[in-house]
Amino acid sequence: MNTLELKNILISEIAKIDDESFLSALKTILDSRKPTPKNYAEQYNEELKVAEQEIQNGNFYSHNEVKDKIEQWKKK
Repeated sequence: MNTLELKNILISEIAKIDDESFLSALKTILDSRKPTPKNYAEQYNEELKVAEQEIQNGNFYSHNEVKDKIEQWKKK
């Protein structure tokens, strides 16, 4: 299987996923491949601001919720 075939398989499989938290986890993995910016401290501080806003908006999972989601994924 070559790279293009693998990409097409992954695109097809991702298109079938409706679980937002799983897709978010995939996005996190993909985002981790981006090169480190030259001004790391500035980007880090901006990401902290965004994360803090997400928490204030209630967009987070508790530890127990994350553990439950992991158990659900294991059953699939």
